[in-house]
Amino acid sequence: MTITKKKISTLDLKPGMYVSMLDRPWREADVLFQGFYVTTLEQIEELRKKFQYVYVDTLRYNPPDNAKRAVKEAALDEELKKICGHPKRDNVYKDSTGVKEELVVAQEIHRQATETVVEMMGHLQLGRALKLVVIHNVVIDLMESILRNPDAFAWLMHIKQKDAYTYTHSVDSCALAVMFGRHLGLPRESLITLGTGALLFDVGKVKIPDDLLNKPGRLSPEEFKAMKRHVDFGVEIVTKIQGTSAEMIAMVGAHHERFDGSGYPAGKRGTGIPLFGRIAGILDCYDAITSDRSYQQAISPHQALRVLYNARNSAFQEELVEQFIQCLGVYPTGSLVEMVSGEVAIIIAQNRVRRLRPKIMLILDKNKIALKNFETIDLDRETSRNDLEIASVLPPGTHGINPREYYLED
Repeated sequence: MTITKKKISTLDLKPGMYVSMLDRPWREADVLFQGFYVTTLEQIEELRKKFQYVYVDTLRYNPPDNAKRAVKEAALDEELKKICGHPKRDNVYKDSTGVKEELVVAQEIHRQATETVVEMMGHLQLGRALKLVVIHNVVIDLMESILRNPDAFAWLMHIKQKDAYTYTHSVDSCALAVMFGRHLGLPRESLITLGTGALLFDVGKVKIPDDLLNKPGRLSPEEFKAMKRHVDFGVEIVTKIQGTSAEMIAMVGAHHERFDGSGYPAGKRGTGIPLFGRIAGILDCYDAITSDRSYQQAISPHQALRVLYNARNSAFQEELVEQFIQCLGVYPTGSLVEMVSGEVAIIIAQNRVRRLRPKIMLILDKNKIALKNFETIDLDRETSRNDLEIASVLPPGTHGINPREYYLED
């Protein structure tokens, strides 16, 4: 198909247009995707602030089909209703604490949760049974913190340590699950189920040799075959825990299945994968690629969302990916960003309504020199400076920045 590009002013952008080129190279522009549909008025507003003109592909113009989107959202609502008895968005959770206040509590909950996972793995290695009440207590404490303010746990996930990945992956996946469920408006009982399933979906790795789990470099076909067995091991372990639900077991068994049928162990596809299993796959992928591991460096949360978006309707269900991006924000908490002014900041909290206007902490001036006093700014309320717009997302560790030094020890 011939691509027809038309140069237009950003003032003329409308929902449904496909932006194929910008007024500068993609690498110099901070946009989540290289080539994208314009879908909202807020998105148009942000594009107008950053670019004078763009090129649109006139053959890919796709006027918003609200009816089609409504059908897809209704189908997702119906699935959620079957599981938890409530349609999506029935519960609207409001932040009840500030991020700094909640961070003190969240750190202790995260520490206790990680210790519980370590003990849990130890019990399994000794052949002891796991008790659901112990696991639920961890999930409930974590859930209550996230319901008060999810940004605290989002921050903690961003500063995790490489050598603790096996354990923190379980805790962080649990936190992501509860955050996502909070965003979807699930009732508390369903948040506990979702969080418990996420905490347990990699429990089968306790039966995989450490040298295989921590191997630096690519696995051989035989090694990958052995690694995939952790799913079956996990299902076996979780099924034996008295009181676990079908949804929890489904998350363990399906977190490596993919929407297009390319996953394992059963090669299920589409809605043939249980809903919580589809959610688990997104959580598992996101946390894995944003973590430093023995064989890969972490990518930024912003880059990870690009990976998920590019895999929508192939590896992952489009509606769930879009909701997950809305949940975390285009600039997730903990992201390092450079402003139009040249100053460098860390995203410290989300704007639940205007996701492109988060709260930031300025830490370097335009000459990349550390500020003596770190200024916290809500971009949605800042009107005195036109240069306080996010220009680009920086890779983790840029300018030697360790987020822990700039915030947790505040």
